[in-house]
Amino acid sequence: MGKMKKKYKSQLVVFGIIAVGLFWLVASWISFVNTPIVAKDGRSVEFLYTQGTSVYGLANHLHHRGALKNPIFFLILAKLDGRIYSLQAGQYQIDPGMKPDELLQRMVRGEVLMHTFTIIDGWTLRQVMAVLQANPYVTHTLQNVKDDEMMRLIGHEGEIPEGRFAPDTYLFHVGLKDTGLLKLAYNLMQKRLDQAWQQRAINAPYKCPYEALIAASIIEKETAVENERFKVSGVIMRRLQKNMTLGMDSTVIYGLYQDFSAISKMTSADWKKGTVYNTYVRRGLPPTPIAMPSQNSIIAALHPEESDLLYFVAKGDGTHKFSATFKEHNEAVRKYLKKTHSTKG
Repeated sequence: MGKMKKKYKSQLVVFGIIAVGLFWLVASWISFVNTPIVAKDGRSVEFLYTQGTSVYGLANHLHHRGALKNPIFFLILAKLDGRIYSLQAGQYQIDPGMKPDELLQRMVRGEVLMHTFTIIDGWTLRQVMAVLQANPYVTHTLQNVKDDEMMRLIGHEGEIPEGRFAPDTYLFHVGLKDTGLLKLAYNLMQKRLDQAWQQRAINAPYKCPYEALIAASIIEKETAVENERFKVSGVIMRRLQKNMTLGMDSTVIYGLYQDFSAISKMTSADWKKGTVYNTYVRRGLPPTPIAMPSQNSIIAALHPEESDLLYFVAKGDGTHKFSATFKEHNEAVRKYLKKTHSTKG
């Protein structure tokens, strides 16, 4: 009987240990699935899940970062209904208050973290490429690639890249190639240009959409005032019709520097230098756009304002004084042109 009692007690102890262990396991599981990965008052956590990475490897990575308490439980949760085979690669964000099951649902849906790339109205190609190449979330393939090769890589061999990329903010997932972003910007610019061309006014003086794009880029750099864009467009139209030089400062600056911050370097002699972009000494449009025009400038280029205005001068407050005759223009120059060269005529 003594031996039986000892055996029974031993079994009871083992059973108790198992029961406590099971209770602890169930309690730990319940706590795991119901406790946010990141506390509601905590900071979000970003991570990258790539193809070929095991779910346990991901869980272990998050654990070492202090964002996941139990990697094994996370693996079990992913396996319970087969979601382990449906997780999509990408960069994700664990928001404060998000529970493990919610994270797995996000990964199954492929709700990857999106980043932004912005092209500002009036930027030159040089500015666009500098910002693009500095973006840490982009896969860079265009370092030290010349313009013609870049255009070939995005599927538009033989085209000049200046002016071809639409100012806008583009959302993309981490790892997208720089060529992919440029394709998006190119296609959006082409869409805007095609739509505006189809709806152009009858007095628009351009033979093709590309000429309109060139004019739009000049308008973009000549004025930032919305209600002046159509006036500037009208001046360009009438000067072309009268076979006058356009006399646009922005084209001169671009021809010399391709950098509009270089305006402070300009000298009186620069305005006479015969680059192909100097519209003071050469008639007609310059050979290419000089910047990335906004949609509003494209629309303005194809809807020039009808008037007799031929000249304009900067007033020093961001706006311009428009004139119909050279005499009126000279009077405006004497009045406003004290610290700037912006004569447009």
